[in-house]
Amino acid sequence: MSITRKAWINYRDTRKRELNDPIAIVGSPGLRSVGKLVVDALVEKLHPQLFAELFSYGFPSIYYGPSYLGAPSHVGAQIAKGNVVGLPSVKLYILNDKKQEQAQSRDIVIISGYQAYDSLNHYMVADKLTDLFTELHIKRVISLGAQVIEGGVRCCATDVELLDEMSKYEIEKTHVDRFIGFSGLVAAIGREKGIEGVCLFANTTPNSTEPEYPDFNAAKVLLKKVGEIVEFKVDISDLEERRRREKVFIEEGISRETEESSEEELIGYA
Repeated sequence: MSITRKAWINYRDTRKRELNDPIAIVGSPGLRSVGKLVVDALVEKLHPQLFAELFSYGFPSIYYGPSYLGAPSHVGAQIAKGNVVGLPSVKLYILNDKKQEQAQSRDIVIISGYQAYDSLNHYMVADKLTDLFTELHIKRVISLGAQVIEGGVRCCATDVELLDEMSKYEIEKTHVDRFIGFSGLVAAIGREKGIEGVCLFANTTPNSTEPEYPDFNAAKVLLKKVGEIVEFKVDISDLEERRRREKVFIEEGISRETEESSEEELIGYA
């Protein structure tokens, strides 16, 4: 009797991997897309090698609302460059220490996460991913996210020693009591398997109409802090330029709304 697969891994690089003191960095779609923006920047700038993809029956192709809150969704294929169809997935990249002289001469595993549509599938995917972490001898995970209550970059962790370590980078403990979605769950399940985890939250401003609308400024701040912790440098000029363009776009939008509002008032009094 065949067994229906609901979460599985396809290896894009089949060579046996002996990683050097690896550390994992996890980001996924979420509040203002901050964690996702950081991971996307790491992949774009550092050019790590795609090692594996994790697929799940719990990954819809599109969400109609915040993906991290289990919004209505539909399954289907995603269409990539060149009109090639594929399934949504969690992507694992490896930045080999032999290709760069930074990051304390250690390998970095970069995880571009994806939100499942319900809690059961979230747990299944996070469990599968952390099993792979164990196989790769990953002993520490940095999970990325955002919050709207506290200023700066805040953190929580799997143990007190890690919190003390983060204070060296001027990262204070958070008083937020939840980390919703994929990235937080990976850190929590990893803890049960003996993997250290620290969760970093950049401060952002909520966008009620589009909760995942990108906050490039928060991503820039968080990316800089991750670089300090792992000891690598990433060019953040793109994020800075995108932040400037976003600011101009918003200001122009406000200006247009003000002009339209004034015109309506004049018409009303005519």
